[in-house]
Amino acid sequence: MVKNDEARRALWDLSRAHRILDLEGHNDMSLGHCSMRDPWERGVWLKRGNIGLEEVHENDFILLDFDGNILAGEGVRHLEWPIHTEVLRARPDLNFVCHTHPHWATLFSCTREKLMPLTNEGCWFTGPPPHYLTTSDLIDSPQLGKDLAECLGRGEAAFLRNHGIVSVGCTVKEMTLCAIFLEKACRAQLRLTASGLKHTPPPADEVEKKRKNIYPRRAIDNFWDYYNRRLDRLEGTLGVDKGENQ
Repeated sequence: MVKNDEARRALWDLSRAHRILDLEGHNDMSLGHCSMRDPWERGVWLKRGNIGLEEVHENDFILLDFDGNILAGEGVRHLEWPIHTEVLRARPDLNFVCHTHPHWATLFSCTREKLMPLTNEGCWFTGPPPHYLTTSDLIDSPQLGKDLAECLGRGEAAFLRNHGIVSVGCTVKEMTLCAIFLEKACRAQLRLTASGLKHTPPPADEVEKKRKNIYPRRAIDNFWDYYNRRLDRLEGTLGVDKGENQ
């Protein structure tokens, strides 16, 4: 069902995105999952269930149609598959969706505060990520997935109430960096708030300028390459097969 080398390479990159997110504190046992739109519009490729982010390799994906039916691949379908199908159905501009439970961003999801661009990471976002408030439980039905997609709107990420986050991107690089930067920005804001020190974000026009200066395409490519080199070093040290030949 993976029709060509380009699609196989995309799933290889997506598997590495899972393991990079593990390095950045997004792991939660076997919970958390990322997906890719199928290039032939058959549905979405979703990480199979019952394995952790750090265990994902390119054969650990199942192909679902947009109604959640398994078309290819072996393994358990995550209960929250509607996150991926409904967001990608609503956003034809996107190809990748991530749902994880990173520590600081999950704590932030318990609040109703707006994320501020206090640090460079916070400048990634074109506006404060919305808070999805419909439920704190699993998003395990198409209707809940549609509600989330409506809440996300045209944004890059959303907080799931008392639950975790969703990050999205046109490319696997954008999706992964979005999730990483969201966690870092939440950590900065929560720690600053706890410190009691006065703090303010830069003015809006400066934030817009910073976004363009810090995150042009060449920088996104550079950051993605950095995280891949880091993953290679750590997995090489640990003797982990990176999965190229699996």
